[in-house]
Amino acid sequence: MTSIKVILSGLFFIFLSIGSHSQTNEYSDKSLKFFNKTEFGASFGIGSFKTDIIDGTQKKIKNDELVITLQTINGVKYMNRLGLGASIGFEKWRNGFFWPLYAFVGYDFKPTGNTFFTNIYLGYSFGTRYGTTHFEDGQGAFSFSIGVGYKMNVANKINFMYEVFYKYQSLESSYGVFISDSNHVPRKIRTVDYKVPLHFAGFKIGVVIP
Repeated sequence: MTSIKVILSGLFFIFLSIGSHSQTNEYSDKSLKFFNKTEFGASFGIGSFKTDIIDGTQKKIKNDELVITLQTINGVKYMNRLGLGASIGFEKWRNGFFWPLYAFVGYDFKPTGNTFFTNIYLGYSFGTRYGTTHFEDGQGAFSFSIGVGYKMNVANKINFMYEVFYKYQSLESSYGVFISDSNHVPRKIRTVDYKVPLHFAGFKIGVVIP
């Protein structure tokens, strides 16, 4: 979580500096405008996570999840740059289903239809990652995502966008502590609840109106 706090702190100061700069430039439209963004994407698990302890040694499992995502974001945009909103989505994991709810903050580097952008999603995912012989079931918890991308105007008030992103997803799960008996057969002696930190990298495409 320390690295996430550092990222959030850095982004906060970046948005402050961007906002102060935008106030001194030639763009004077300070109205609030409604926007909708609908996205489709895929992300791939990176790294590994800890699981059962057997005879004092904790196992590690590779995060090989593949996640397919569909989500929609609705909100308002200030000065055609700073966007604030909320999103709801659906995720199909290789071993489960989730329904993420996020607060959304986005920033367009230019107040035009063709521009680079960055955004942050911060919220909670509801759902279950089903257990296997290697790990237990996990329930959705805190989730965080940051991405950068480019959007282009393709029709009147319709923009096409593509994005690459990093995502952190926490799961509430458990692992077992095992001790081998005289026949070298592991026997569970207790269960430990813990939060599983999962990391993903992925890409999205979508449509933005306006």
